[in-house]
Amino acid sequence: MDVDQSRRLRIFGGAILVAMCFAFVGLIGRLVYLHTFDSRKLTRYVRSQQIGYTILPGRRGCVVDRHGRMLAGTQNKPSVMADPSMMGDIGTVAERLAPVVGLDEGVLLGVFRKNQHRRFCRVRRFVEPVEADAVRALSIAGVFVRDEPQRIYPSGQPVGPVVGFVGFEGRGLEGIEKQFDGHLGAKDGKSAAVYDGRRSRRPIWLRDDLSCPPKDGGHVMLTIDLVVQSIVYEEVRDAAESFGARYAVGIVMDPNNGDVLAMAQFPSYESSFFAEVNPGVRRNLAITDAIEPGSTFKPFVASGALAGGVIDPGEMIDCRNGVHYFGGQRIRDTKPKGALDFVGILTYSSNIGMGFVGERMGNEMIHDIVRSFGFGRRTGVGFAGESPGLVRSLDTWTSYSTHSVPIGQELAVTPLQLVTGFAAIANGGTLLRPRLVRGRMDSSGDAVEMWTDPEPVRRVLPEAVARFMRERALVQVVKEGGGRRSALDDWQVFGKTGTAEVAYDDRAGYEPDAYMGAYLGGAPASDPALVAVVMVYRPVKKLGYYGSKVAAPAVGQILKRSLSYLQIPADVPADVPAGDESEWPAA
Repeated sequence: MDVDQSRRLRIFGGAILVAMCFAFVGLIGRLVYLHTFDSRKLTRYVRSQQIGYTILPGRRGCVVDRHGRMLAGTQNKPSVMADPSMMGDIGTVAERLAPVVGLDEGVLLGVFRKNQHRRFCRVRRFVEPVEADAVRALSIAGVFVRDEPQRIYPSGQPVGPVVGFVGFEGRGLEGIEKQFDGHLGAKDGKSAAVYDGRRSRRPIWLRDDLSCPPKDGGHVMLTIDLVVQSIVYEEVRDAAESFGARYAVGIVMDPNNGDVLAMAQFPSYESSFFAEVNPGVRRNLAITDAIEPGSTFKPFVASGALAGGVIDPGEMIDCRNGVHYFGGQRIRDTKPKGALDFVGILTYSSNIGMGFVGERMGNEMIHDIVRSFGFGRRTGVGFAGESPGLVRSLDTWTSYSTHSVPIGQELAVTPLQLVTGFAAIANGGTLLRPRLVRGRMDSSGDAVEMWTDPEPVRRVLPEAVARFMRERALVQVVKEGGGRRSALDDWQVFGKTGTAEVAYDDRAGYEPDAYMGAYLGGAPASDPALVAVVMVYRPVKKLGYYGSKVAAPAVGQILKRSLSYLQIPADVPADVPAGDESEWPAA
């Protein structure tokens, strides 16, 4: 070997040695980097390959009525799941599984292909037990059955708009389910286990340090009584169907504490099938929709006139035989009358008589009593989407308002506002905050918050005025006026009818042949236990549209059936004097 060749070999060997040194240093550097800077990331990656998690679903809390009857609850029901990475031929799996779970084979194959690199996909949610057993019998690798919580609504259509519903992800979207989603909602837990490296990924041991139990949701108790709720639903359904109405709404309230015992509408819906229902039907119309109240509004203005001393109960007012012009404003009465006293004006629902009462009061006094009864502001019931109604500011009122507002025009109210104001007349003159929720409990059923005491808002009438309105004026409406169809044999009913034209949404004036018939009623007159309202919206005119025909009979039946169920003693009504001079406002 010559010198040059030997030199070349030494250079080549040195280069190899240097390269090996650099590679060795690089390898050491990489190991140091992985051990120090990238260790956490790699550890998480390795653990993700070794540790698997199983979701432990929490149970959403229940919604119950005032006696604990379930309105919304949760039950476990089997669902079919899959791990496509564990399957063999996904085409064969789809062919075998599709007919058992009732799915199209092509659709199921598409689901597997879309999720073939994932460890989990849902095949079909909430199958029947017989279907779940059939899936298990197939013994297909990567296909399994797991129980999931399903929301159920055993009380059906009567409570749908009040209770609301949850979406497919378990979140409350309407009604009480939405209002108390944070309290009702559950938090899922998880169970961790170390798995082997085989394709079947069998668990080897549990990792308690990485596991956590589920947290179930709390419960909500409503003031609703399911029996009364069902009665109201049946009666408003019958009224709506009998008169071809677009919808009907009914509410029953305890006037002594503001508890809403029933709040129903027709059409309604079953919360379990909310996706199949027109969104307009999902609204709780008793709270969200306001409309002109018509003559059902007269007792509020009339009682304010008595309390303000601008009219004497025995005074006679000429009602001009059914037609009168207040300036350029023409007002008519359905039942023409001559001279009527205060009780007669309400009994025969004289618009002209109320127009004269409005003139004596003036706009400011009328506005004050209207606002005092809570109209034009939300009741505070605490229900999402509640409308405040419409009472225009005093500075926009005109001379027309002086005669229109006392007969229930130029303003809009919700059914809940109407019955809440009527409860103040029934209970002796105190406006109470209406209550739909009685309390909240934790997941064990122990009380967190309970609301049982009345919540007074303000006194709106002297007790003597409220009693006169209840036991004389509004009783006479039932005895001789439009409320006769609500009369009962065992309890003295007091009430007021109302028929309103439906105003245009986008301009002034009223739609032709479009009406709302309503009735406010309560019983027993001597010691009221219940007040109720039924509003029938857009009944077919030729079938009947006056409140005395379309709504008063429904309220009568609601009171009769509810009072019987609640075992309220019968009362024997007696004539009640207007009050002595020491307590009655001077005219």
